Amino acid sequence: MSTPRRYWPRYVGALALVVLLMGASTAFAAIRFGDCLVIGCDQGTEGGGDTPEPLPPGPLDPVEPGEPQTLLLIGSDGRSKKSVDGDFGAHSDTMMLAHLDADRGAAVMSIPRDTEADVPGYGPRKINEAFTLGGSPLTVKTVKGLLGIDINHVVEIDFEAFQRSVNELGCLHQDIDRSYFNDNSTGTNYAAINVRSGYQLVCGGDTLDWVRFRHTDNDLVRGARQQEFLRSAKAQVAFSRLLSSGNDLVKIFRRYTRTDITKGTELLTLMKLAVEAGKHDFSSVRFRASDQPGTSNLAVSQTDLAIMRREFQRLEGSRGPTTSPKAQSKGKTSSKTTKQSGALATGLTKVASETTKPELTEASFKLAAGKLPVYYPSVRLAVGGYAQRDPVRAYDIRPTRFSKRRYPAFRLTYSAGEGKYFGQYYGVQGTTWKDAPILRTAHDTVERRGRKLQVYRAGSRIRTVAWVTPSGAYWVSNSLSLALTNSQMLDIAASLRRVPG
Repeated sequence: MSTPRRYWPRYVGALALVVLLMGASTAFAAIRFGDCLVIGCDQGTEGGGDTPEPLPPGPLDPVEPGEPQTLLLIGSDGRSKKSVDGDFGAHSDTMMLAHLDADRGAAVMSIPRDTEADVPGYGPRKINEAFTLGGSPLTVKTVKGLLGIDINHVVEIDFEAFQRSVNELGCLHQDIDRSYFNDNSTGTNYAAINVRSGYQLVCGGDTLDWVRFRHTDNDLVRGARQQEFLRSAKAQVAFSRLLSSGNDLVKIFRRYTRTDITKGTELLTLMKLAVEAGKHDFSSVRFRASDQPGTSNLAVSQTDLAIMRREFQRLEGSRGPTTSPKAQSKGKTSSKTTKQSGALATGLTKVASETTKPELTEASFKLAAGKLPVYYPSVRLAVGGYAQRDPVRAYDIRPTRFSKRRYPAFRLTYSAGEGKYFGQYYGVQGTTWKDAPILRTAHDTVERRGRKLQVYRAGSRIRTVAWVTPSGAYWVSNSLSLALTNSQMLDIAASLRRVPG
């Protein structure tokens, strides 16, 4: 039995999730959703309620079958039933461009909502205001006008779809860079959040709070946080999990997404493109912007626009401090990374013994029953210091959502300082879970000061450096924007010293 035409847009929502989890294995899960068009699936709508109407085509650019395509994914805090000329009320909290190329892979770029752009008919505004003023059609016009990039399709994803899909996948492990907390009891007036530092299993509501957070950093850091979520999700979600959850995900996206695609041929073409692109790596393009003096807006120079456009369209990924998930092939190591030297990397300083620090000794005592020694770095960044909230945290990690098993763990959290890396934190993690998902598939192994270190990269930068002992696994996590250099990351990992106890 074929699927009614009115349901076709809902499968694009499910496909959007596959696009975001792009990889050689997960892309094949798109076939599962394609099957729904051919043989039919359960037509029930998750949670009841009406299926949203398709989006109007708007100012989208046509594309020939088989050619690269660009999708604009809009995460909104609600849907409006008003016309495109009315006041939409809902806000585009998140905007992301995904470029799919069958021969080369995919590229993803987050667009900060505070970016100043010319909104047609309204003048210079924050770019997220385009959605409030004119929905997806005006947002497409605004993004195209700013970046000079053709957009072929658009998908609106409600926050509810994000939360429910993460839960449907059994929640996901995230390496949370620091503790996030707000309950508005101090007079603040922004979203409540309570997500603590450390590697842990995080479910839909907390994941949404985490990726949306920006109130003590900025939109650029939030974009890096979103890219971190995509990278970790891609590494964890095997295509078998998407296949087993296929029907339920489709139901979720039927209700909580809208798209311009209404023809089965368009959907099948896009699915085929996603499968082919998924056989390659995908690149993350950093959005280059700076604070605009006297406003809360982010300004983008013509030079940066040209760089972003080139990196996005050519799938090059960004160099330097960024969160590009395009990793080097295994075994390929730069000479700067493997160079042996007695001197510390620039920007690091030695610290006095911290074995008497109360939080460290308390963590060591608490984890003794789990036989997990606590290690601290004897060198750190010369700027910054311990985080104010949860500088040292001892806790347990759940391997799955309903598992009774627990792995003892600890997290040390450090600020990268003020100025350029305001709101950036790096950390030292330890756990008895020696085969945690984050430790799968190291790109390199480097020996430093007699210690074999496993290196995990994001583009040209080191994201994580791990060290496995008979008692547990330990790793150093870079900040969200990968502020620490490769040499700094390796030196910190090599400096880890055990707290007696």
